[in-house]
Formats: sequence, structure tokens, C-alpha cells
Amino acid sequence: MAGAASAQTSTNRDTIEQEHSELARRSSGSISFIQSRPQGAFKRNVGFGYGADGAYLLRLDDAGIWSLRANIGVLVYGNESKRTPLSETVGGRVQVDVTTTNYIVPMSIGPQLSWPTGRLRPYVNAGVGGQAFVTESKVEGADDWASFASTTNHSAFAALWAMGGGIYMPVYDGKRKVELDMGFQYLSGARAQYLAPGSIEDLPGAQIRVTPLESTTHQVIARVGARIRL
Repeated sequence: MAGAASAQTSTNRDTIEQEHSELARRSSGSISFIQSRPQGAFKRNVGFGYGADGAYLLRLDDAGIWSLRANIGVLVYGNESKRTPLSETVGGRVQVDVTTTNYIVPMSIGPQLSWPTGRLRPYVNAGVGGQAFVTESKVEGADDWASFASTTNHSAFAALWAMGGGIYMPVYDGKRKVELDMGFQYLSGARAQYLAPGSIEDLPGAQIRVTPLESTTHQVIARVGARIRL
């Protein structure tokens, strides 16, 4: 009985390892530098954004033609900074920098169709998701980069649908394969309120006036990065 139990435990362990290796074999990930180019009314209110993007792909067939793709990115599309005394009590002897930064966090999930062989491997994808708009102010010492206080001035969320494409180019074929990933996505974003540089006005008595902008949030995301897979 002890031998049978040991054999069963070993079999279960082997099964789990096989499942994990199959999942790993079908999985790949990419990380990219991205640039956002607002479109339409959104373009009139904000400029280009820059940031990073990560994607996870789960291969759905043995050939690698169909995959499920999930994307999430972080973009900065504007910031402003000013130097001011820490407080009226301390006076002007201690100076701090107040920096306000505008972020977009786009995310989507959907199918991807790829050509899995050759030196150039084109792909197209589509998806649904959303994008968060966040504006944050933080306080840093004038002579260091460490922030010690922050406030979210505004946040909003807009649904989106996405479509895009690109190419993979193999650059390293070892235990883990590395491919150059160059592509784009068009994000058709719903209407949302968001802030841009100048949307927050400082008033007397340590008060502020926040004036959101509103429009559809269409944009094109261009990416250059690397994909890693087994």
C-alpha cells in the first residue's frame, strides 16, 4: 500500500510538471517602448505620450497561428513642475518641487493571428478593454528625487476596442527564443474626462481649481520591443 501511494504521488507530480511545461511552452511575453499619438478631438487637447507596454500571449494551437493576447501599458502624456516653500511655517528655507503628471493606462484582451515561420513573421490582433486616465501630484525635496507625499487629482475610465498588427523578427534562437517586436494598435476610446498641463489652477488659501477636458479618446500606439518564448 505504501508503494502504491508513493507511485500515485509520483504520478501526480509528473502530471503537474507536464501541465506546467505545456503551459510554459504555449506562453510568451513581450515588453516594449511605446508612443501614443492622439487622434481627433483628443489630439487637440493632449500631445504625444511615452511609456512602456507588456503583453502576454497564450498559443491556442500547435502551429502558433492563433493566440490569446492580453496587453497593459503605462503612458505619460504631460507633466508640469514648480518649486515652492515647504510651508508658511517653515518659510522659504526649505524648498520642494511639486510635480503633476498625467498618465494613461490602456489595457485590452483579444485574439491574435500570426504567421509563425520565416525571417519576418507578421501578425494582426484585435481586442476589447479600457483605459484609465490618472493625474497625480507629488512632492519631492529640491535636492533629491525621493517623493514624500502625493495626491491623485483626477481619475476616470473609458471603454475601448483595439485593432493592430506588426511583425516579429527572430534575433536569438537559444534555450529561450528572442524576437524583435515592432507594431501598432489603434485604440478607439469612448468619451472621458481627463486633465492636461494647465488643467489645475492654484488659488489663494491653498485651494485649487480643476478644469477637466472631455472628448473621445482615440489614439494610435506605436511599439518597439522584444518578445521572449520557449
